[in-house]
Amino acid sequence: MDTAKFKDRKVSILGSQRSAMGAARLLSHFGAKVLLSELDANQFTAEKRQILADINAEFEFGYHSEDVLDCEFVIVSPGIPENAEIIQKIRAKGLPIYSEIEVSSWFIDAPIIAVTGSNGKTTTVNMIHHLLKTAGYDSYLGGNVGVAASEVLMQSFDENPKKPIFVLEVSSFQLDNIDTFKPKVAVILNLTPDHLDRYSSLEAYYESKLCLLKNLDHDSTAVINQDDPELTRRDIIVENKRTFAVNSQIGGDAMLAEGILGIMDESGWKPVLPAKALPLPGRHNLSNALAAIAAVMDFISEPEILAQGLITFAAVPHRIEYVGKVKGIRCYNDSKATNIASTEVAIGSFSKPLWLILGGKDKGGDFTSLIPLLEGRIKEVLLVGAAADTIETQIGRSIESSKLETIEAAIDHCFEKGEEGDILLLSPACASFDQFENFEARGDHFRSLVESKEGWSM
Repeated sequence: MDTAKFKDRKVSILGSQRSAMGAARLLSHFGAKVLLSELDANQFTAEKRQILADINAEFEFGYHSEDVLDCEFVIVSPGIPENAEIIQKIRAKGLPIYSEIEVSSWFIDAPIIAVTGSNGKTTTVNMIHHLLKTAGYDSYLGGNVGVAASEVLMQSFDENPKKPIFVLEVSSFQLDNIDTFKPKVAVILNLTPDHLDRYSSLEAYYESKLCLLKNLDHDSTAVINQDDPELTRRDIIVENKRTFAVNSQIGGDAMLAEGILGIMDESGWKPVLPAKALPLPGRHNLSNALAAIAAVMDFISEPEILAQGLITFAAVPHRIEYVGKVKGIRCYNDSKATNIASTEVAIGSFSKPLWLILGGKDKGGDFTSLIPLLEGRIKEVLLVGAAADTIETQIGRSIESSKLETIEAAIDHCFEKGEEGDILLLSPACASFDQFENFEARGDHFRSLVESKEGWSM
């Protein structure tokens, strides 16, 4: 793209979180005139003011003025819903609306591997990133994973890499406002209910995820989970498709066969790694590993390099992360589990008696689906946050539960009543926004509370 054409173009950015600030820096770098508009006055920090002043961006906090409409296009942060008043005004004026992922892609000349799905995205993109770095690529990890795509793109400008690849975790909210975004490899891990507080229907949410495939052509590859019923029942038409599967009867380009993770290419079956050697527990992580293998097959063909990358991969923080032991009770931080399907995976990863912390901001899910998984293995469900009453109504008659309002109270309750050999699992099945800025802050809080308890050890 001719970056010179952005000089002096007016761009409005809604929101002031990481992706919005990253987009402001990126476009200002290429000479655009940026207005950042944030409705929440509490987001107006000295740090943000200094960053925006340094890049000569205009800004407003606490309101959206009519100045937002005086631009050529608008970048909208993922957290701003389509029915927001300012979005309706922008639509009425006919201004293009893009996500930060879309805009960042305009300036990326290197291959992009993009990953979406309801669950497993963060572990999978980190695995892909690690595999590429193991093979000698200059991999840049960003998107919906804590660092905006625009931020890692700006980093790459400073480093002038020789073999760059961008690995992006992409949410449905980001995909809602793409136009030309076309990754080299587009991975869809699964489709399970989520964000029903945002979308008009479950099908609308699924269609948003599938937007990742809409611009693929002969130079792109779609990577699809053959084990996922929602994906396999759909007629996904793309020019190039690669599949992965844990179920060996289904098969795939990356698959599990007789306990071995491996790849199938034109030369036949190539074993990569025994499943038991993968350092992450659970069948879901076998699926994540196969997705990562399938995603990098255009760049890494040697099974030995793939095996080395998988063996040396460390668990991702906030995803069934072991954080210590208190009074013989092992504690796991699964704050990344912001929907029910993700919590189901976490519950299934343990066989010992569980104390499960659930709750936060409800996203419209059906918590009764947890009952069959919890029966016979749960000691007590500890309900916290805004969704506590909703969850109690749905599962309280079937499963022993207590409402404790805060995570700290839930931890204390478990340590007071639990026994050596028990498991304490924070896997909320809800968003964090009722009490925390994001799931990372919630998980960090849980970890610090556990570490502060008398008798804590690793």
